[in-house]
Amino acid sequence: MTNNTPLRIWITGASSGIGQACALTLAAAGHRVWASARSTDKLEALAQQAAAASGTIQPHPCDVTSPDSVRACANAMTEAWGGMDVIIPNAGIGYFNPLQEAPLQEWQAMIDVNISGVLSTLHAALPSLIENKGHVINIGSLAARQVFPNSGVYCATKHAVLALSESLRTEFRNDLAVTTINPGAVNTPFIDRTTNEELRANYRPQFDEGMEADYVADAVLFAVESRGRGVVSELTIRPDRR
Repeated sequence: MTNNTPLRIWITGASSGIGQACALTLAAAGHRVWASARSTDKLEALAQQAAAASGTIQPHPCDVTSPDSVRACANAMTEAWGGMDVIIPNAGIGYFNPLQEAPLQEWQAMIDVNISGVLSTLHAALPSLIENKGHVINIGSLAARQVFPNSGVYCATKHAVLALSESLRTEFRNDLAVTTINPGAVNTPFIDRTTNEELRANYRPQFDEGMEADYVADAVLFAVESRGRGVVSELTIRPDRR
């Protein structure tokens, strides 16, 4: 594959935040983006936005908590485009709460999306990726390297994502490039899920002052376009606290 060949890229959780920014940035760079999420309306709007700038984004509904939905999305992409070159299992959620006060449902939801969803996505994508000597780009977090108060289970899920990246890198050293992007606070609606009103109010300024999602997308583009010159195995990016 030459450096000028457009890559076929699947992004989950593409309807908002980091996923949306990655989809638009990669499409603007000339790559073909298969964008999946549960919100079909937002995906359609995303595809139209890319088309207006001569980019290619193909929307496809997908719920990463359903292995059948994930498998159907992967099959649809490989049938339509003949395979995939890059997978970005971006879909993720987080809740902030002290461990003693957190509802079990919040813990389970983070595990279902952040771990099981990533596993289902990777499992569905690996055959085509290995065939095409492709690239896995996992979206980790500073929480993959550091445990923060009131977010123990979220941190655990991101530690798991980093472990998955390292496992893939070790087992498929000759077949796959593997990258983990670990962003700090990003100015997205991520904090809005938190049901603890006091913590949500306390943490919101940190996210409001965080990096723009486009900055994370630029880091993803940099990793994607390494094109055999080397592999960005892990990249940690933080907000500028001037």
